[in-house]
Amino acid sequence: MYIFIAIAGLILIIAIITFIEFQKNSRIKIIPARPKAEGRDDGFDKIMNSNLHELLYKLEEKISLDEADFSTIESTCSYLDYRFDCVDFRMQTLLRMLFKHSDKIPEKYIEMIKNSLLSSKFFMDQPGEDSMCFWSENHLLLFAAAEYLTGQLYEDEIFTNDNLTGKRHKEIALERINIWLKQRFYYGFTEWYSNTYYEEDIAPLSNLIDFCDNSEVVTRSKMIMDILLHDIATQSHMGSFTSTSGRQYELGKKSGENSALRNITYSVWGYKMGYEKKGLDQNFIYINNYKVPDVIKKIGLDSEAGIIKASSGLNLTELVKEMPKGQSLERVMMQWAMESFSNKEVVTDTIKYVHKNHMLSNEFLNGFKLIDLSILKYTGLLPVISGILRPFSDGVAIQRANTYTFKTKDYMLATAQNHHPGEFGDQQHIWSATLADNLCIFTTHPAPPFSDDGALSASPNYWVGNGINPHSVQDKNVNITIYSLDGKKGFMEKKRDMKTHCYFPKSLFNEVELSNKVVTGRRGDAFIAIRSGSKMTMTADELLQEGELTYWVTELSSRDKETFEEFSQRIRSNELSFDSESKTLCYATTGRDYRLKYKGDFNIDGKKQDTEYKRFESKYSDTQRESQVIEISFDGSSLMLDYENCVRNE
Repeated sequence: MYIFIAIAGLILIIAIITFIEFQKNSRIKIIPARPKAEGRDDGFDKIMNSNLHELLYKLEEKISLDEADFSTIESTCSYLDYRFDCVDFRMQTLLRMLFKHSDKIPEKYIEMIKNSLLSSKFFMDQPGEDSMCFWSENHLLLFAAAEYLTGQLYEDEIFTNDNLTGKRHKEIALERINIWLKQRFYYGFTEWYSNTYYEEDIAPLSNLIDFCDNSEVVTRSKMIMDILLHDIATQSHMGSFTSTSGRQYELGKKSGENSALRNITYSVWGYKMGYEKKGLDQNFIYINNYKVPDVIKKIGLDSEAGIIKASSGLNLTELVKEMPKGQSLERVMMQWAMESFSNKEVVTDTIKYVHKNHMLSNEFLNGFKLIDLSILKYTGLLPVISGILRPFSDGVAIQRANTYTFKTKDYMLATAQNHHPGEFGDQQHIWSATLADNLCIFTTHPAPPFSDDGALSASPNYWVGNGINPHSVQDKNVNITIYSLDGKKGFMEKKRDMKTHCYFPKSLFNEVELSNKVVTGRRGDAFIAIRSGSKMTMTADELLQEGELTYWVTELSSRDKETFEEFSQRIRSNELSFDSESKTLCYATTGRDYRLKYKGDFNIDGKKQDTEYKRFESKYSDTQRESQVIEISFDGSSLMLDYENCVRNE
């Protein structure tokens, strides 16, 4: 009798504690990442839109300046002081101006920059609540480089946010810099081939290379810059960096002219496209201590047809195996760079870290207040609940990509092979065909974003990412992509659209032919064909298929192989069948027989294909995953990178 009373009492106490915790958490208010301007009269628009990069350009080009030019520093420093998201972007250009151009900037603005930097927060475990994103792959280095270089400039000064000296901040930042550089070398970029976020890696790397007083950091930063530029070289078509990607947005998916890296591809390889827009790329354009290796330049100019395979990042199963200490800095940086938070493999570690560092008011993380409860954290229930509920946010996690790219002088086709089919997606760009600077073709499963406004409103959406990832595979000029949308609805998932679509802007083609389930298009000497499982609806810029189960077969060719008429006729005569019961597609073309079973094997001519690759597999480099040494060679030039021994040889 007494045992039952004791148990009942214990349950009541746990229930009361849980209720109190839940009530307390529910009162936590969101701090907006970027507040709206409505109703403000404090120069907010100017603060949000200061043109700092234009000022750096004028300083570098020795263009005469007046007070109006320098006033952008004041608005930028106000942005830092408010701690709005993406302050770390602005820090890079401010620091380059301090290191290189302080003699040209009026003293009052130098003092303004100093005060803002010394009061800044540089990592999640430092004092202050805010909605800055410190954790994605690019932000991790942006903040660490800014903290180190600020500490280097002001070693004996006290940083007012935490009362530590600049010297101490250098030591703190150095640990994060070394972890970031090592993880990129051994695992590659989590945000693989991102034509948005590679620019935001390039800026801090450039500043470390030019200004860091640690010679090993400088050398290893050059190595990562080499690898990043190698990625751009191998994944660009005539300067258009529009490949498959871990994080890519609508404009950058549709056209290489919208890539944030077009000024960089022009400066390195001479490819000119689109309008000029000065951004973080200025930190690379005006770099002093780095010369792009000849072999990287040659690879970017190579127009011979070839296959390029590579592996970037880690799967969650690999992460927890290789870095089992969930709260170690190494693990935190890799897990959070992957943006893996709610997945069952890591959710307990996420909640512990968020709670410890008082991050529930952060707009990106506020939703976790619902499960920041002692009973869940200390009973091991969080992974169980995550596994049962399958939260829609699981798709945010950017896991390992095995990429396959086929390039010719006329087009490029790239795919993240067998990339977590049937799982939720976010900003991952699974496959892409590039026919011209301003013309890229791809498919997605459109999905509503996590939020209607604010920091979580950008993705997934109609063209960005996928609600449900497809099973997509490629062999040379052929891509096969199957979508199955009939799975269990996830927690927090909004209405699931039962349709998939293909970006296909008719006006950008020289010729287009459509007949029921086949569409072919010509742009210059490049040809593309799309075949579907059901009748396609064509609008001005898309092909649309309705249904829970859809597929798209894409094949490319060019004038040096056949005429457009021959290509269109051949495509329509190719055998294509799909068994909806087994979700198996068979396609025959140019003497090759393809067979793809959804979430199963990919076979060519009856032989199962291995879709997991080495770190690099191409005529340029043959490197195993997690290798200490990376060697790149082509056309008589070479590059050897030995990370552990800090040796970089051309």
